[in-house]
Amino acid sequence: MKIKTYSDIRDPSAPYVILFHGYGADASDLRPLADAIPTTKVFNYIFPEAPIAIPLGPHWTGRAWWNINMERMQNPQLDHDISVERPKELATTRKDVKQMILDLKVPMDQIIIGGFSQGGMCAVDQYVATDLQPKGLVLLSSAMINKDEWKTTAKNLDKKPVPYFLSHGQNDQVLKIKYSDKLQSFLGEIGCKGERVIFNGVHEIPMQVLQRLGAWLDKL
Repeated sequence: MKIKTYSDIRDPSAPYVILFHGYGADASDLRPLADAIPTTKVFNYIFPEAPIAIPLGPHWTGRAWWNINMERMQNPQLDHDISVERPKELATTRKDVKQMILDLKVPMDQIIIGGFSQGGMCAVDQYVATDLQPKGLVLLSSAMINKDEWKTTAKNLDKKPVPYFLSHGQNDQVLKIKYSDKLQSFLGEIGCKGERVIFNGVHEIPMQVLQRLGAWLDKL
């Protein structure tokens, strides 16, 4: 399936930042970040829209990169480890997202990929499980999934380490901070180094994160 994208192109010769939205949102959710991330350098922004439609309520539909059992994940009685999950839609989404990136016809050393929540997982999956080699990763309130395949594939593809920016709220109840800990640990295992911002908040992207992200992008 062809992935729909929304673009904010300011200088075709400048780096591109591709940001994948979270579960239940759509491409419009992150589009304001093109103006909200304070950078001194010029960046182009691409906002893809997830291919799977999910019902959120009466006459209300969101989008997802793969289906999630939210009731199970948010049940405080269950200590569910999402790092072991391999969503059944992942292989198809991986293929479609990779093709979307290739269709941009932009050199990979000019592309930073990332996203919020499930969108960050989608970005890491592109980096570790395909032959694409982005310039960096932006992972906002995200987590690790599919750890066994990720570890095996990253090793088999002999992935070149990339810098990352990782943020997470201490009081996040959607994706608890322990999931971010596992993601950071995994990135370290495959040689990646980066900046991590822990903030006093929930499942969100506060201004302090955007300010730190802007500074990180400028230095990349």
